[in-house]
Amino acid sequence: MKKLLTLFILSLLSLSALAASPKEGVDYDAITPAPPPGTGNQVEVLEFFMYTCPHCKNLDPSIQEWKIKQPENIQFHHMPAMFGGAANLLGKTYFALEVMDEAKRLHAPFFKAIHEEKRRFRNQEDIEKFLGENDVDLDKFRAAMNSFTVQTKVNRASALMRRYGIRSVPAMVVDGRYRVKNAPTVLETTDALIEKILADRTQ
Repeated sequence: MKKLLTLFILSLLSLSALAASPKEGVDYDAITPAPPPGTGNQVEVLEFFMYTCPHCKNLDPSIQEWKIKQPENIQFHHMPAMFGGAANLLGKTYFALEVMDEAKRLHAPFFKAIHEEKRRFRNQEDIEKFLGENDVDLDKFRAAMNSFTVQTKVNRASALMRRYGIRSVPAMVVDGRYRVKNAPTVLETTDALIEKILADRTQ
């Protein structure tokens, strides 16, 4: 009787784990064509975002907590979505600040300025006013905005959006092969896909 009870409990745990496992087409989509199989234990995770997106703003604190907990082999990067207009200007601004090593410091303040303070960033002049208030060297910022490095980053972001089929944000892409659907379980799904990728590499 005790043995049967143990088997019953184990079967329930297995069913529970199966139910919790993310499902392709429901929790994530496989990106096609798939990239070549990776090696080693490095896994890249990208978060496509827009500063004007309220869902991105709401998700960001959870992403920051999640990012801190990741081991060194998980390479996480914010990736501005280039949907045109103001999105491209703010995306280019992010990359310029990244080159200046200021993006991390000003990431949350940009969300706060747009969604809580209701500031509008219609042009570079509006952005420079905000950056000046936050002690950013504007001469260096202007130089970064006009640099080949930043333009290359902008071009790469646009190319990756097409490659990964990004049509809305926030959107997480894991290892260039899985696009996580935007849902309350987005980070849990991301963790599960990282585990799946690493497990697949050992087979």
